[in-house]
Amino acid sequence: MSRQLKINPTQPVKLIPVNIAKPWGQEIWFTAIEDRGESQVLIDGIPVPLSDYLNGNRHLLTQNTDVLLLKVLDPKPHAIHGDLYFEVHEQKQEVYVVTHIDRTAWPEGVGAIRLGMRQEKRRHYPDDKIFRAAYLKSVNRYEDIRQRIDVHGEHVAPEVEREAREAMNDFSAIRSLRVGDVIQVPTWTPHSLLHGVRVVEFQTPTYERFIISFAQKVTTQSHWDSHHAVANMHIDAPKKESFEPITRGVERVAKFDDFNVWRVDLDKAKTISLPSHLAYAVCMALADDICVGNLKLNAEQACFLPHQSMPTNQLTGSGQILIAAPNL
Repeated sequence: MSRQLKINPTQPVKLIPVNIAKPWGQEIWFTAIEDRGESQVLIDGIPVPLSDYLNGNRHLLTQNTDVLLLKVLDPKPHAIHGDLYFEVHEQKQEVYVVTHIDRTAWPEGVGAIRLGMRQEKRRHYPDDKIFRAAYLKSVNRYEDIRQRIDVHGEHVAPEVEREAREAMNDFSAIRSLRVGDVIQVPTWTPHSLLHGVRVVEFQTPTYERFIISFAQKVTTQSHWDSHHAVANMHIDAPKKESFEPITRGVERVAKFDDFNVWRVDLDKAKTISLPSHLAYAVCMALADDICVGNLKLNAEQACFLPHQSMPTNQLTGSGQILIAAPNL
């Protein structure tokens, strides 16, 4: 099929996402290529699998570079049932940008993420080895309760489940979130986006993770990875994000080994051209009527910019747009 495509490597293409159901809500994938679902691009008004598009000419489109993963995390607004896995990654690096806080879940418009370990709790223990052991013990206790409920169908008194869950969660820290906030998640940093907080996520194109805990049945694997995760996770407080100004209206909000992310405020920048050296770029509009070349995007619509399109396609409009690319 790829040989029949009329690919113009000087033009951006709109990304068509695929929705993936999760126990806590849904993920909306814009650049995914895997068995569970594949994103598409729009060429001459026709949806085409992303893999077919890229295989049309990987050198001209991406300089033979793997494409980062762009997705939206859309949790349910209900506490516990809309909370994501508390997990760590060995290789995957992520950055979240908050786009919506559900007011039914957070009436004041301030949501949250469980991020890192609570330093006050840590200081209650004589050393970090004992702290990790105490936390793992509480996780194991709660996992046993979840196994009894989710796997064996036993009745566990709600107050017993709640007490064990709260005792476990008391070890981890919570950070407040507002629309526009950016959260960088380096490797081995324990994290769990909480219910009713919708984010745009850019991540390295790997799918590994180690689950520490989850307040529902895990459907993707038969066990938690708590022992390995707790032994290797970072327990220092995560560093507060700092943003690097690039030019007027442009700031680098994430800098990772595999890719970087710019946030562009077109009301200040007016127009932006991307560096010609980029292997490719993935763009996500945060407002309506943003143009990437001749391609118009509305809020939470995204596009792919091939390598050869960088010099000829400017970003214009009003509002903010996120841009991610290697070496940006």
